[in-house]
Amino acid sequence: MKNRMTTWLLAGVAATALNTAAHADELSTLKAQLEALQSRVDTMATAPASAFEGKSLLTFERGHGSNTWGTDGATEVTSSQDSGFTIAVTPTADMPAPVAEITVYGYVNAHVAYDFDTNHGDAYSFDISELDGNAANDTGDHIGLTAARSRFGIRSKVDTAIGQIRTRIELDFATGGNSGSLSPRMRKAFGEWDMTPNWTLLAGQTDFTAGLLPIGVSTVDAAGPLLTFSRASQVRLTYADGPLSWAVAIENPLIDSTTNMPNIASYLQYDIAGGHQFIITGEVADWSNNGGSGHQDELAWAIQAGANFSLADVATLTAGVGYGEGLLDDKFMGDIIDNGVAGRSVNAAGDPLETLGFLVGLSFGLSDTTTFNTMFSYAENLDGNPRAGQLDKAYVVHANVMWQPVKQMRMGWEVVWAEKDFDDGTTEDGVRATFGTWFFF
Repeated sequence: MKNRMTTWLLAGVAATALNTAAHADELSTLKAQLEALQSRVDTMATAPASAFEGKSLLTFERGHGSNTWGTDGATEVTSSQDSGFTIAVTPTADMPAPVAEITVYGYVNAHVAYDFDTNHGDAYSFDISELDGNAANDTGDHIGLTAARSRFGIRSKVDTAIGQIRTRIELDFATGGNSGSLSPRMRKAFGEWDMTPNWTLLAGQTDFTAGLLPIGVSTVDAAGPLLTFSRASQVRLTYADGPLSWAVAIENPLIDSTTNMPNIASYLQYDIAGGHQFIITGEVADWSNNGGSGHQDELAWAIQAGANFSLADVATLTAGVGYGEGLLDDKFMGDIIDNGVAGRSVNAAGDPLETLGFLVGLSFGLSDTTTFNTMFSYAENLDGNPRAGQLDKAYVVHANVMWQPVKQMRMGWEVVWAEKDFDDGTTEDGVRATFGTWFFF
């Protein structure tokens, strides 16, 4: 009996050992399978750099990605870097940064404007020339609505063997005013080439080289302050080194189409840590009054300077000033002083008109989503020999609240007041209330 029990115990131990060995074999097999799977994952992770060497990796993302080069004017409402859609091309895992990016961006914009005295032009842009000093021309209250300032743009950059090349094409529809029939209008179309790490060549149509682009605050009114800027076809050379940038350009002579000489424009800008900026600009032009009075080859010129000061990261103080003969009023103040009388800023003797202009503004953050912006601008005729009916002084005040609760939408409520004083003592003012919406895509 004792021998039989011993036999049974030995048999049980042997069975247990065999069962344990079987489980060990299963664990070893499972471990081998996991190691094989991990090896396959590692192989797939390194595939772009090995099995697919030289092939392209295409990505699609929301926002501008790293395609955020270039600047726009401070008074413009522009698409944020989080809006738009970007297609990026990366060749291999050995070069993870995109070497080519194309961004599609823009917004749908609508303006509602109510004029309290007379029709001040398109709903998106307060036209100060409607203040002509003649009360008989006042048409009374007026309302206008338009979507003409809706915008569409394509921006690209690509790294090449000779330096980075960038392009930008941007359209709006500001050709039909408040009418229901609007046509596309080219705002910007230009390319840039980084010839060296510091030197960039630009060719095409973009903002005036000598405009005070960083100066001003956001406005619902597209016309903005009296010292404003627009766009011109040009060839520009820019030098940038850290906080310093300098540019010189030849521009299409917008003011005088009879000349064979381009305008020559330049700026010098310096950025200081903390959000402070300083800029000085200058431009000269061959100028004609087209009046046949013998003053056909005058020199028109303008110089401007401005600064932005960041105040404790909650507000920005901005200021700019301009002075010149002929060119300042004709190009940078929209022919305000001359009031469109002759289409050229001239005095009674037919010489270029001496003018002065300045602006000062404040942008204050009320909350994370809301800002209050106000700006005062001024223009004056300094010439001692004015023509009859010519403007003496002009004042414009913008005040608005901008609210952007999400990245895809912004709303603005603004009041614009303007006054003109003429050389004969006549004074006229006007008021507009504007509401604007921007839906970014």
